[in-house]
Amino acid sequence: MRTIRIPRFMFVLIALAQVLLCAPGVHAQLSITWNTTDGGGGTSSNGSLSLSGTAGQPDASPAMTSGTLSLRGGFWAGAIPLNDCPADIVPTNTVDVNDLLAVITNWGSCPLPCPPRCAADIDPIGVGNCSVDVNDLLRVITSWGACP
Repeated sequence: MRTIRIPRFMFVLIALAQVLLCAPGVHAQLSITWNTTDGGGGTSSNGSLSLSGTAGQPDASPAMTSGTLSLRGGFWAGAIPLNDCPADIVPTNTVDVNDLLAVITNWGSCPLPCPPRCAADIDPIGVGNCSVDVNDLLRVITSWGACP
């Protein structure tokens, strides 16, 4: 029987190749999981209907429907105070040159993702249209002065 002698550097070279080829499989797989912490809650009822859940911000989700009933998750109306003076872009309680400059400075399409709209996108009131344009400029001009 014939014995083949392999030089020591070949063992090192083979071991190094195995480490380099297997290294990508060693890295941990990263993931971001969706978790929420909700608090409060209780049961609301009216006649034969009742709803149990949390108070505050539920997870945003498509509508859950059954027959004629529908329940949507998402931002609750009233959780954020309504802006009685949407043309007051730079909040000073007065619609003035600062608000006019805010419209001019932000002229054009709002950055993505839109919605949420950009601060100077004030027309149509309450929803915007993802664009700062002449309608927003006119809204500032027609709202000029002290906020109500």
